Amino acid sequence: MRAKDWLIILLCTAIGLSLLTAASTRLPSIHKARTEMGLTANESLENAPPSLAFATVAMGAFRGLIVDILWMRADSLKQEGKFFDAKQLADWITTLQPRFTQVWDFHAWNMAYNISVAIPNTQPEERWRWVKNGCELLRDRAIPLNPNSISLYRSLAWIYQHKIGDISDDCHRFYKREIALSMRALLGEKPDNALFEALWQSPQTLEEIMADPEIAAFVDQLQRSDPALGDLKKLVNNYAALRQTPGRFSKDASDLIEQYRGTEAFGKFDLFARAWQLRNTWKFDIKKMIELNQKYGPMDLETNQRLPLNWEHPAVHAMYWAQLGLDTAGRIGQYRVEEKNTDRIIFHSLQMLYRTGTVVLYDVPNEPPSLYTLPDLRMFQSCDESWKNIIVKYESLEKGNPKAVRGGHKNFLENALLMFYQAGYQRVAQQLYQRLRTEHLVDEMGMERPEYKLPFMTFVRSRLREELQDITIDDATEFIITVLREGYFLYALHNDNEAAGRENMAQEVWDIYQNDMGKGEPGRMGMPPMDWFRYQAFLAFINDPGYPEYMRMSLIGRIQIERPDLFEKLKKMEIEIFKKPAQQQSAQPAQ
Repeated sequence: MRAKDWLIILLCTAIGLSLLTAASTRLPSIHKARTEMGLTANESLENAPPSLAFATVAMGAFRGLIVDILWMRADSLKQEGKFFDAKQLADWITTLQPRFTQVWDFHAWNMAYNISVAIPNTQPEERWRWVKNGCELLRDRAIPLNPNSISLYRSLAWIYQHKIGDISDDCHRFYKREIALSMRALLGEKPDNALFEALWQSPQTLEEIMADPEIAAFVDQLQRSDPALGDLKKLVNNYAALRQTPGRFSKDASDLIEQYRGTEAFGKFDLFARAWQLRNTWKFDIKKMIELNQKYGPMDLETNQRLPLNWEHPAVHAMYWAQLGLDTAGRIGQYRVEEKNTDRIIFHSLQMLYRTGTVVLYDVPNEPPSLYTLPDLRMFQSCDESWKNIIVKYESLEKGNPKAVRGGHKNFLENALLMFYQAGYQRVAQQLYQRLRTEHLVDEMGMERPEYKLPFMTFVRSRLREELQDITIDDATEFIITVLREGYFLYALHNDNEAAGRENMAQEVWDIYQNDMGKGEPGRMGMPPMDWFRYQAFLAFINDPGYPEYMRMSLIGRIQIERPDLFEKLKKMEIEIFKKPAQQQSAQPAQ
């Protein structure tokens, strides 16, 4: 090799070494920038076996290989039903690879579904702890580290919608009650739009609120009134508990609350504490909550204005995280299955609110309140508008009729028609029927649907006949009793219009089955008289332990005073519960 070639090699080597040396001087600043942006993934494992801890340090950049092994082991443990062991492995994987979104999803699902149901349903508090852990894992850790992963938002929204909002879990009422009580403590029973605006305008930091001398004096006295309120952050976090259950704190603390109640300082701090909880505990952006209220809130049937959503219902929480995912990680103009599934969560949550959006916390003396859900027909317009927007969006993206969306909208309108008719809103039901005749007259094959050419009442009765044609007399009897029992329940809650709607629906079904099946012959296939059904439904309601005894006894008194005609009919059926009060009254001495 010539001397010239050696010179070139040495020169290139020198240049290369100098470039490497210069580049190495930039490493500290690069590492600092990566740390500030949250891009580092070199956190040490806690409570890991020494062999695993050593391997992760020794292998450095090859830790991905360890993650693959741990992931396969975690999946194997899940298949074997060893959920707690799988949880520990998932903890290590998320520490090693915080950008591995699938393991966050696996981890949250394991806690909210697998571990929770491994606990007996006689321990609802413990089950709720694991469901809550699954939500908090996604909300507090996974999403902040992976804000552009729409699948994580969808998974969190799904837990709220399905696990908590649906009825698949035996303890679903307990979960719903915990959310409802928490939200009621922060928002009140019926918050208006002005409250949300005030919460949004409230100071966001402790430093801002403590700058007011009057508030600082109030807070200082609160801190000295009870050791549990000594730390300022603990005070803010415990403030809702102090307002709800003052007995948990010292008498000085509750007396101080009463002393300041009604003052400007108290009002400002109260608002700040509630906003603090929404922002820091529930991780809500209050501005986003307002946007969601304005976009999807129920329509006031009298003023035709949007009201706030019912944040006591888990479906609204599902909508919030789904909408946040679409706003943050959605891709406009691109079709993605994950995005469509997130869209579905929104309109299925709206449909859930339409069917069960009224949350009733029925207070029972010396017991936790009982929770019930009822339809909220005010949500129909928001649900309908959202569904139509989804159809337009995916007709464009899917280049044609969007699968499982347009047909679902038709079924939704048909069911809504019957619900409004059942509730006594015949004019609205007729308007919906007219929409079905214009928007869905032609099916996917281009053929006209003959059922939409029938007169309105004929269509309604035809739908009811369709539901009854394949059922036996026993099924029809059960259906009528169930509808009437719902009517008694609604009457107990003072929802008189809907209670009357249930009674009318039961009568309608009785008439159809009696005329079509019984042919007016009660002895052969006909139905028993309606008074018999009222008796059976009332007896079923009174003897149902799912309703508080306090509610059942209150209903008896209300019927006796406000519905004497119904009371007399029930009395004639010789219901034992009416005999006892009469016997007790006759046994009392005359005054």
